Amino acid sequence: MRKIMTAALAAMLAAACSQETTAPATDELALAYQAEAIAADIATTTETRHEDWLRRLFAALRNTDDPEAQACLAAARDLREQAREAFDAGDRELARQLMRDSFLKVLCAVVEVFPNAPERTGAAVDEAINRIEERLGDREAPRIRAILAHVKELRVQANEALAAENKVQALALNVRAIQILHRLVSHFRGVHLDHDEVADNEMQAVGI
Repeated sequence: MRKIMTAALAAMLAAACSQETTAPATDELALAYQAEAIAADIATTTETRHEDWLRRLFAALRNTDDPEAQACLAAARDLREQAREAFDAGDRELARQLMRDSFLKVLCAVVEVFPNAPERTGAAVDEAINRIEERLGDREAPRIRAILAHVKELRVQANEALAAENKVQALALNVRAIQILHRLVSHFRGVHLDHDEVADNEMQAVGI
């Protein structure tokens, strides 16, 4: 009996230790909520989320006829329709790729109308990172810092794309970074989430 109880106790302790290493600490979760609020505030005041660029794009196109932007949007709608057809046919991999291509065509239209969109969005991401890190101070917050490290990597890639004069790719990386920060708590809670895929799927779900 004693051996059984000892084994049971050992199992309980092992489970507790496992939970301690995988479950988010309460204080870090509170910091994650604060960090998300900071990112949301910056994204709102600078209007640099994907939805904001779309809203401004369509408002601009109501007043001006930019043929290249209109062509990008037409191509985006066509690709989106092809993605639906591929999904209905059971080819989910092709559907995902077509949705990605459609998303980039929308950003092509944004860049055509707002050439400084990549720079503005990148600056907003940098400001959010700086303010979040100031709030963290010298506290460990390993999960938040891991997400911030990934976002910083996206910013490096975006700057490289910008240097190569690929503004569409630069904007795609920057709006992805904004989306991750804007939904930081969800990414914080989901240890095994693919941050990039989740962010892209959320943005691609917005209709055009």
